[in-house]
Amino acid sequence: MARKERAYEYRSIKNEGAIYRLIRFQGDVNYKLHSWDGPAIEPVDPGCKLKKEYHLNGMQYSREEYDEIISDQEGLPWYKQAAPKGETHRN
Repeated sequence: MARKERAYEYRSIKNEGAIYRLIRFQGDVNYKLHSWDGPAIEPVDPGCKLKKEYHLNGMQYSREEYDEIISDQEGLPWYKQAAPKGETHRN
């Protein structure tokens, strides 16, 4: 049975005391910094010299720009599905 191709692939990598969130779309070779749910680069270790950075599809935004882009969306993000009628859970 053939495996279904996904439109995208997520990855999280911990490096230099921070978590990097990456995405790669079908047909792309390289991963890009990307996160709909918060910073794409997030320091987790106390001694980390990196700061939070917000990226969408590889493009860096300030916190204010990122918040504005996210607030302009309607409904659920494209990577989440609505819960079936009568259910309360979501992806």
